[in-house]
Amino acid sequence: MSSQVNVQLQSQVQVLNPQQLLVSELVEMPAEALYERVDRELKENVSLEADRSETSDYADGPDATVDENYDENSDSPDYADSSEYAAADYAADYSSPDDIPDNMPSDRSNVGESYTQETQSFYDQLEEQIGFFHLTPHEEEILRYLIGSLDDDGLLHVSLQQLQDELEVYHNIPTSPEELEHILGILQNFEPAGIGARSLQECLILQVQHAPDSQSPVKQQLLSLLKNHFDDLMLKHWDRIQRTMRLSDADVSRLKREVHRLNPRPGSSMGEAIGRNIQQITPDFYVDTDAEGRLTLTLNNGHLPPLHVSQDDIDFLNTYEGRDPKELSRSERDGVTYLRDRVDKAQGFIEALRQRRQTLSTTMQAIMKMQRPFFESGDETLLAPMTLEDVAKRTGLHLSTVSRVSNSKWVQTPFGIYPLRWFFTSAARLQGGDEVSVRNIQAAVQEIVDNEDHNAPLSDDAIARELQQRGYDVARRTVSKYREQLNIPVARLRK
Repeated sequence: MSSQVNVQLQSQVQVLNPQQLLVSELVEMPAEALYERVDRELKENVSLEADRSETSDYADGPDATVDENYDENSDSPDYADSSEYAAADYAADYSSPDDIPDNMPSDRSNVGESYTQETQSFYDQLEEQIGFFHLTPHEEEILRYLIGSLDDDGLLHVSLQQLQDELEVYHNIPTSPEELEHILGILQNFEPAGIGARSLQECLILQVQHAPDSQSPVKQQLLSLLKNHFDDLMLKHWDRIQRTMRLSDADVSRLKREVHRLNPRPGSSMGEAIGRNIQQITPDFYVDTDAEGRLTLTLNNGHLPPLHVSQDDIDFLNTYEGRDPKELSRSERDGVTYLRDRVDKAQGFIEALRQRRQTLSTTMQAIMKMQRPFFESGDETLLAPMTLEDVAKRTGLHLSTVSRVSNSKWVQTPFGIYPLRWFFTSAARLQGGDEVSVRNIQAAVQEIVDNEDHNAPLSDDAIARELQQRGYDVARRTVSKYREQLNIPVARLRK
C-alpha cells in the first residue's frame, strides 16, 4: 500500500502593473520609436490631446548641467526602482546567463590571459557565427561581404548580380551567381532565423523552416500560407485564405497567432546596428559645453507636441462627481465608465513620458560624469572602464533599467554621434595592477599597426610583445580579438 505526501511550496511572484510596464516600454524606445508610439496613443485615446502649435515640454526642458557635487549615493526617484518594478524587470530581462548583456561584468578570465567583453554590433554577432561552418578563406571573404551588405533589418536588398560585379571589380574576388547563392544559403542558416532574406516573404518562410517544430501540422500549414497565399496575407484577406485553404475558424485563429510571432526585422533583435548612414540616426541626447566650459545635456524633443488630458472630458466627469450611480441611466453609467477609463489612461501615459524623461536624464548625466574626460576632449583613450552595474550604482536605478536606457539610444557630441552602449567598456589590466579601458589597448594596437613597416607587417605575437613593453598585460589571442574588432587584416594581408 503506497502513501502520498502532499507538499505545498510557497513562492512569491512579483508582477508588474500596467503603469510600470508602460514606463518600461517607453524607457527602452529610441526617439523615432517614441514619436510613433505617441502618435498611436493619440489616435487610440480620445481623451489624450496634443497642442501641435508648441514644442514639447515633456521630452525636453531646460538644459541639464552636470552637477560637480552630484551625489552618487542619493536616493533614487520613487518611480525608478520600486521593488516590484526592479525584481520583476530583472527576472524578465535576464532569465538565463545567455540573456545577460555583453557588457555586464562576468568572470571570463583564463590563466595568463585577460578577457574583456565589448559591446557587439549586429554585424559582429553575425561574423562570430562564421566559425560554425567549414569554409575556405575564399568563401569566408564572400560571406563577410554578404554580411556587410545587409541592411539594418538583416535583409539583403542588393541583387546577386550586383554583388558579383562589386566583388570582382572593386575587391578582385572572382565568384559566380551559383557560388553566391550557395554562400547566401549558408548565411540564411545564421541566427536569428530570417537573416539574409531577400524579401519579407523569404524572411518569414526562413523563420518557419528553422523553427524546432517546423514539421508540426500548424507550421506546415503556416508554410503553405506564406508560400502560396502571401499576397492575400498582406492584404489581410482572411476570408479568401480560409476558403482557398479550406480552414476552420480555429485554424484561422491559430494561423493569425503564428503569423504575429514572426519577426519581419530579424536584424533589429541583435542590438545596435552599425554602418548605417549618419543622417538616418536620430540622437536621443545632445551633449555640449556652455560659455563657462561646463558640460550640458539636452534631451531630444524632436517633433513631439505637449500632451494634455481633454478639458472637456474632465469637465464632463466633474458634472457626475458625487452623484449616486443608481440615479444614472445605464447609458450614462456606461459613458462615465468609458470616459473615466480613457482619462485615467491619458494621465498615465503623460506620467510615463515624464518618468521616461527623468530616467534618461539621470542615466545620461551619470555617464557624462563618469566619462567626463572624453566629453571634454573627444579622446576615446580617456574613456574609463564602465559597466551597466557602475551606472546603476551611481544613479540608484535598477540594472535592467540602465540596460533599457542604453539600448538603441544615440548621443550627439561636438566630436561626433555615438551609440550609448559605446561608452560601456570593460577594464583591462596594466602590468602594475592598474585598470584602463579596453579602448586604450585598441588605440595602441591601431597605432602600432599604423607605424609598422608595411613590407614586414607585425604578427599578433609581435604586437602583443610591443604592448607588453608599453605596460599592457595582454596575450596574443587578446590582440587578435582587438585587431578583428578594429577591422585590421592579418599580417599577410597588410603587405
